[in-house]
Amino acid sequence: MSETISEDELLEKLARKIVDSKLDTIVIFLLTSFGPMGRVWAQLARLYLQPLLILLGDYGEFFLKVLQDPERVEKLVSKIEELSQ
Repeated sequence: MSETISEDELLEKLARKIVDSKLDTIVIFLLTSFGPMGRVWAQLARLYLQPLLILLGDYGEFFLKVLQDPERVEKLVSKIEELSQ
């Protein structure tokens, strides 16, 4: 039986993976640059950031879902900033 993980736990794990990979600065820069065009950028990210998404492992697809929702983006940025200090 598979264990279900809440979205907040997934965001925490994704943020930890980003910080551990030392991608925190670039990811924060990119996420804050997206703004209201997040859905469009998420589709472009699927093409252009694919090599970086491999570094995120199982969280790569979840990261693309986060990009499409401004609230999730803000939560992720906050969590990355919190963990990188």
